[in-house]
Amino acid sequence: MDIGQSMRLLGAKVRGLFIPKPKTDPFAGADVPPAQLAPDSVPKKKKSWKLILVLILVLGIIPAYYFLGAVFTHRINDELNYKVPAPSNGKSTTVEVIAGLIDREVNKTKWAPNVQPFEPAAMLRFGGNMVNFQSGLVRALSTTVYEMENRLARTRGTSQADVDMAAARQGLSRSPETWILDPLPTSSADHEYRKAREALIRYNNRLASGQAVFEVRADNLQGVLDHIALDLGGVSDSLDKQMEDGRKVFIDRRADKLFYYAKGEAYGYFIVLRALREDYGSVLQQRGVDKLYSEMLTELAMAAQMHPPIVQNAAPDALLIPNHLAVEGFYILRARAKLREITAVLQN
Repeated sequence: MDIGQSMRLLGAKVRGLFIPKPKTDPFAGADVPPAQLAPDSVPKKKKSWKLILVLILVLGIIPAYYFLGAVFTHRINDELNYKVPAPSNGKSTTVEVIAGLIDREVNKTKWAPNVQPFEPAAMLRFGGNMVNFQSGLVRALSTTVYEMENRLARTRGTSQADVDMAAARQGLSRSPETWILDPLPTSSADHEYRKAREALIRYNNRLASGQAVFEVRADNLQGVLDHIALDLGGVSDSLDKQMEDGRKVFIDRRADKLFYYAKGEAYGYFIVLRALREDYGSVLQQRGVDKLYSEMLTELAMAAQMHPPIVQNAAPDALLIPNHLAVEGFYILRARAKLREITAVLQN
């Protein structure tokens, strides 16, 4: 008997290893119905809340981050009455004004051309107005400083270029879109422009103490005005070409970008040329072109103060829709024509 029972017990244990036990009711003895204690209900709620949070983040917070960042950052500094405090005796008004414009655009305003996708103002890279205005403005400043290094800040062409003016020219030559990675680590455009401003301030301080040169001669002014006239001719040609190319597409997405680039360049040259009148007032009066010079500044001011709600590139003879590129180019060409008249007088 003992041996038989032992064999049956051993067989039962062996069968238990291969035959699964029947599932027991997990809600047996519970005081609430099984439907209220379904284990799958809690995870589903967690997943739904996570999905809602992701949708709120994607559809709400991120767009607001970029939209508000662009709205509060966007600024086009086209104030025609911009002036700097009167420089002390011996300093150049033109140098002081250029340093002031750089300070305003890179220190007191966001430098938009090199803004990155993760920054709040990233949408400005796609809107284009502020970006292109600042790019056109720095183009005007760069050209002027280039001529100052080669003409105004040296005695004739045989003397050595001024060290600080050369540093300013080098800093302003940096492409406006340059960031700290391009693609290798480098100095950003706004950083280089700050260094250029510091170099201009050093130059002006040395000029006031008699340690630097600023040649006030008719041939020097003529050279600067010639280069500016070439620049204005180039941007007017770009406007003319865009007037043709823009009518070949349904929506001209480049018109506003070029318009504001030309506006920035016209504004920069207006401020610089008005400052040059302070430095070269005696030369302009001696040659009898001071009135013509004022008329040239008026034409540039007309181009610089244009601010249409929507830049239109319609046919020049359109009845209802204007062509802002044509109007802007008209004023720029009139300013260029007067510059050529002035340089012709200065050359004689």
